[in-house]
Amino acid sequence: MSNALYAPLIERELDAIPAAAHAFADAHSDDELWLAIARFAVLAYAPSQHAKRALLACRAAHEIRDETGERWRELLIACAVYVAESRQPWSEPPILEPPHVDNAQPQTLDELRAAMTERDRLRGERWLAARLHDPMLTNELRALARGDALLVVDGVLALLPLLGEKGRYALLRVAVWELVANESDGDDARESLDACIARAVAEHGSIASVQPVLVAIARERAIAPLAPPSRTFAPYPLARDYAQTLLAHAAARRLDAQSADAFLTAVHDNLAHGESYADFSFA
Repeated sequence: MSNALYAPLIERELDAIPAAAHAFADAHSDDELWLAIARFAVLAYAPSQHAKRALLACRAAHEIRDETGERWRELLIACAVYVAESRQPWSEPPILEPPHVDNAQPQTLDELRAAMTERDRLRGERWLAARLHDPMLTNELRALARGDALLVVDGVLALLPLLGEKGRYALLRVAVWELVANESDGDDARESLDACIARAVAEHGSIASVQPVLVAIARERAIAPLAPPSRTFAPYPLARDYAQTLLAHAAARRLDAQSADAFLTAVHDNLAHGESYADFSFA
């Protein structure tokens, strides 16, 4: 990543990010700008609501590129600002390489379950290092994920082919950290997607009511993307609603037109009139 782009992200110089992002994209491309921001979001991830949503926002921005047209770069800048302001201070540079493990390292799914039960992040990282290139790894991560952890794991797996092999461990580590932080090994309520949408509409797109919709759509990964929803998306300060409106537009592409319209109308109602989370703690 260019130092000129990296510096304001690290220092949280939010006012300097737009100019740095424009300069980077002009010198390279909008695609390279997205890649740089998404990779930074992986390094900036922490098990906090803002940080995890900032990473998911990068995935969503990539998915709705055709929906934003000439304003895609503006959306990428909004993602960059959100990633920077949600990042927790680093006492040392983030570790990109997996820890060393030997043949004695347990590799079964029970080992990851034990790490989740004990909230032992380092144990989870060692398990991941041993399984890093196992073709069954992604299915096993998804099988254990529930709730917010499922949203993050689903986002990680969508980003995996886009960010390249070099960052494979750092990206998959996000999924493991989220599983360990949430201890999400138990079963979760399987409310129907239609019921989740109905509640989100009834509650005018509140944060608590929309999250189950996003989870239900992430759970049904076989749902193929449909046409972009008719509701127009415009970039906005993502911290206001934990990037909910952006995530909802990406998710709504997997809904029929009527459901997507009702869902997005409720989400936009919350964006316009609901409580702002921009001033909430980013810790």
